[in-house]
Amino acid sequence: MDILKQTQWKMNIKKWASELGFVSVGFTTAEPIDSLAPFLQARIDQGLATPFESKEINRRIDPQADWQDCQTVVVLAFPLPLTVPLQEGEGIIARSAVGEDYHRVISRKINQLVDTMVKNSWLGSSRFQVDTGPLVERAFATRAGIGWIGRNQQLIIPGQGSFVVLALLLLDQEIIPDEPLPPGQCGSCQKCVQACPAQILGKEPFAANKCVSYLTQSKEVLTPEEQHLFGLRIFGCDTCQEVCPHNQNWLGKEQLSTDLSASLSTTPIPHSRGVSLLETLNLTKGEFVKHYKVTAAGWRGKGVLQRNAFLALGNAQVNRSDQWLKDCEKDKSVPPMILPYLQDSSERCE
Repeated sequence: MDILKQTQWKMNIKKWASELGFVSVGFTTAEPIDSLAPFLQARIDQGLATPFESKEINRRIDPQADWQDCQTVVVLAFPLPLTVPLQEGEGIIARSAVGEDYHRVISRKINQLVDTMVKNSWLGSSRFQVDTGPLVERAFATRAGIGWIGRNQQLIIPGQGSFVVLALLLLDQEIIPDEPLPPGQCGSCQKCVQACPAQILGKEPFAANKCVSYLTQSKEVLTPEEQHLFGLRIFGCDTCQEVCPHNQNWLGKEQLSTDLSASLSTTPIPHSRGVSLLETLNLTKGEFVKHYKVTAAGWRGKGVLQRNAFLALGNAQVNRSDQWLKDCEKDKSVPPMILPYLQDSSERCE
């Protein structure tokens, strides 16, 4: 493909992606990001990686490790949904886990994008990943020039912030790459470092398995210190992003959207990140399927959410779980994931 055609395809793909709701699109080559390998290996060697990360580093940095025909990586950023403010005492769901599962939403949109490309005479092949693939999206996003990695480990997009989900569209045709942005644009700001509940930001290598967002998804038995870090969180953690100066305009839009929905019946109501802790603790299988299975919080199962709600009730220092425990004594129905967190749990449920 000559330079003129590459330029035209690049312009068209960015236009079509924008029409589908993507807020930023960048292009980079299929060359491996070799500089990332030592950092990934150090995290593995020091036991700081999460079980969700592939230990095959080559697959994480090289698009051609899984698909040797790859020539171009298109990085797509899709905004997270706006949400309403939390009510006092509610359990907290991260913005990435409200509404329909973003994996499904973005997969649909990428399929639409590829269909549009094919209808406009695209003759190449493609593959894509949305978060669950091996390639490190943030690294390719940085090289594709759509943002830089902030001190909070998030990709920050100029004018948009970090409340986005990233996806990679791999193409077997060469398209002119974009230039990276200057790195390190956080300056001297330390707000995320100071606000991080686990106090792991600003340290190298990044201890991903200590991040509260990961801990809320982990099925391992948590230490008392880790339990305390949850606060009222049920799934995920947005703290480092909420304090980031680059996200304040986005958070302002969130508040404006809430105000408009309250005053205008024609304005869609934003999603809620707040949930009842006691109702979450009492989730039935049917309620879990109805309310959570369709979201990005559903993949870890009902037990994780119930455990987190139980811990959050303890952190809230309320006694609403006492009656629940007494009822469990009668029918021996304490969820298995909660048992390690009960004093004398074997006596309570026998």
